Amino acid sequence: MKRLPSLACSTAIAALAATACGDRDRPAGPPPPRAEFLVAAGDSTYWVLASPDGIRRRGSSMMLARVDGDFYEIYTADEDRSFFDALFVGQRVYRRDLITGDSALVYRDTIVPDAQHRWAVNHPEDSPLLPDEDASERPASNATAEVELLDVHDAYLSLEHHTDLDVGGVRHMHRTVRRVVDLRSRRDATVRAAFGDSAGQAILGRGAALFAAARDSIRETRDPRADEARDAATDLVFDPSSFSLSDIDGAPAVTFVVPGIGSHTTGTALPLAPIAASPPPWWSAVMPTLPSSRDSTEDRWMGKEYTVRARYRPTGEFALLSLSDARGHEWLLGRIPVPVRRVLWLDAPALDSLHRDALARAFDDAVLYDDAARLARRGADAGRGESHLAPVRTAHRQRLHAPATVPVSRRLHRPRFTRPRHIPT
Repeated sequence: MKRLPSLACSTAIAALAATACGDRDRPAGPPPPRAEFLVAAGDSTYWVLASPDGIRRRGSSMMLARVDGDFYEIYTADEDRSFFDALFVGQRVYRRDLITGDSALVYRDTIVPDAQHRWAVNHPEDSPLLPDEDASERPASNATAEVELLDVHDAYLSLEHHTDLDVGGVRHMHRTVRRVVDLRSRRDATVRAAFGDSAGQAILGRGAALFAAARDSIRETRDPRADEARDAATDLVFDPSSFSLSDIDGAPAVTFVVPGIGSHTTGTALPLAPIAASPPPWWSAVMPTLPSSRDSTEDRWMGKEYTVRARYRPTGEFALLSLSDARGHEWLLGRIPVPVRRVLWLDAPALDSLHRDALARAFDDAVLYDDAARLARRGADAGRGESHLAPVRTAHRQRLHAPATVPVSRRLHRPRFTRPRHIPT
């Protein structure tokens, strides 16, 4: 298998599968246009490089952010503070500079460490588990947190934070909130910080009004099936910092998720309708990554003398990615998961060798630490011009760069998280 320095394939991957790492097609028809870009879709990133000689593509389960021209990998890591009969596992979020390889903490769960501290004060005779020690299969106390990475817009990372606390002597909690983190300052962002004082205040006012209307609607419904929702609504409290960012027709939007804390909620959260906002100055870096046109069946991105398309299948399970030139010739690039969020252009301006090598290392590394890693390959449906992504089981991401991880033997006993139950409005 021939390897190019710009898209080097890991030897370990070649041993795992002989399918195309840096999959390359040489079409018999007209040559494809010169193109290079990244596609963020589902929980993965795909790298496409096209030239008259053919098309190469790679896919890996990782989230990338591009801030001020530099690439960062965003990942989570467990923070284990467990005892034999008490499980305390929080999570942290890091950004890793692809050039230097340095990781920096950007977000940390503080609820689980606080619960662990209180529990340790009440149980001074117990000692924390060593890395090679196993926890009880049925611990008497559990405190766990899970952070889901939702999306990234310029330097703003949106995430969802789930917390489950069942610890004797500490208030029980089952809560879901959203947060936005500024990757530059590595601090939680506010609506006002992202959109300015005046616009931010208007958005907060609109969010509070949406919550009041939704709460009143829940309380006033006479459907007997809504009894549980009415009980849960009493514990909902509007949190101005519980929001995420998205876009509506190319413009920024803010979605508040109202958390509930109390005996009735068990993780209940109330998502409000997205609120459209005027684009702040930083949105100019986001606009080129969003579709230039979209409808129910297809999104399009206009590149440098070429077009990238994501065509959605009726099942809604995946999209077909393709590349077309100005004359209408089209080349299928394969299936990708949904949602298809953005395209990052690597040829306008052209990617320099420093960042290219850093991206190649990141793609090589990612398949070694993520058990959801994927290889682009030609599949059984190659006769239709489609390729698909095959999962390859490898080591977990958190075991490479995380300063504190949970040993596999103890991960087996981690409780399942109670997913948030969204109250219908």
